[in-house]
Amino acid sequence: MNNQKNKKIGAAILTLLLIGSFLFFPVSGRITTSETEAVSVNDATSIPIPTRKAPDNPLRLDTVYNPEDETEIASVLQEGSYHDAGYNSDAGNQIVRYFPVYIGEPAEEGVPGRDRSGSLNPDQGDTSDWYGFYACEGQTIDASVTGDVSFELCDSSGHPVDGSLEAESTGRYFFHVFTEGSGGEYTFDITYSGQNDAGTGGDAGNDINSATSINPGSYIGYMSSDDVEDWYSFDVNTGDGITVYVKPLEKSDYDIHLYNPSGEYVHTAEYYGEDTLEYPADVSGTWKIQLDMFPGWDESKWPDNYFLYGSGPYELELTIGGSVEAPPGPIPQPEITPVAQTFMVNYDEDTNKDEYAYLAAVPAANYLENNERFMSPIVYQGCDVNKL
Repeated sequence: MNNQKNKKIGAAILTLLLIGSFLFFPVSGRITTSETEAVSVNDATSIPIPTRKAPDNPLRLDTVYNPEDETEIASVLQEGSYHDAGYNSDAGNQIVRYFPVYIGEPAEEGVPGRDRSGSLNPDQGDTSDWYGFYACEGQTIDASVTGDVSFELCDSSGHPVDGSLEAESTGRYFFHVFTEGSGGEYTFDITYSGQNDAGTGGDAGNDINSATSINPGSYIGYMSSDDVEDWYSFDVNTGDGITVYVKPLEKSDYDIHLYNPSGEYVHTAEYYGEDTLEYPADVSGTWKIQLDMFPGWDESKWPDNYFLYGSGPYELELTIGGSVEAPPGPIPQPEITPVAQTFMVNYDEDTNKDEYAYLAAVPAANYLENNERFMSPIVYQGCDVNKL
């Protein structure tokens, strides 16, 4: 009995000692914290970087954000109005921040890449504008500017060239506008001359009767608002697979259309960006492909004020032989049998009863039975078509 009492007394004393330790020794004393003092967020040099004391490795931040930098940049942009080359911004003052311009498309004020104007403001640190454009091997590029500015044409590495630029390879080249004076507004013009489609030293044919003959291989070509299609021809034997790959180098959409030796249109590839056309030749002879652009420049194809575009170099690769898949044929459709009945729907201007009547008539006017389709006309009456 005495042993049990002693155990209880000892447990009580131990409990009191534990409670007392919490009272006299704060728990927070076992945790190390780093103190920081309040500072202005606009003082980038005095922003404290917190550290951990256990372990000893410091906590490193990627950057120190200084709102004053952003405020200063924003105020400069607000003071000046920049619309270089039609973009609502300032063209880059370094080559890596160039703005694209499309020299194969007509100049158009306010259209990004087609506008041919800009401005420099040395008082705000804007002394240089860089532009980039694509050219095809063999083309000659000329440029000019008006205003209190200077310019230089640069090769694909950004090195200035004297006079005209001769494109030694197909790719991107640069146009640099700069000033050592007062700057201000300027206009510029960049033009190209000559073509070298498929290495011919000229332009590929513009219709099916003047198609440029090529062999299997890889080629470079160029289209613009003044040269909206290129035609090529090649010989194929029955059973050979035809594979045509086209990749536009600028932000244009070029399509491929295939014609058999009889001049019949047999297949097409019309996707955005790169296109690949495959077709198994079913007859021997000279086949032809037409390359054109979407939407292109034919105003008669599109509504008024439709935005038309398309220009620049393309890569063309022709492969003959191998096994390719034929395009899917037309999906068989059931025979259509007209039914000698007409469903009349009375136009109701005040309610939508006529709409429900039309929906109710559709299943009876157009239905499939035993793989045969039966159809009847549905006619609205009592309505003014000019008000619909």
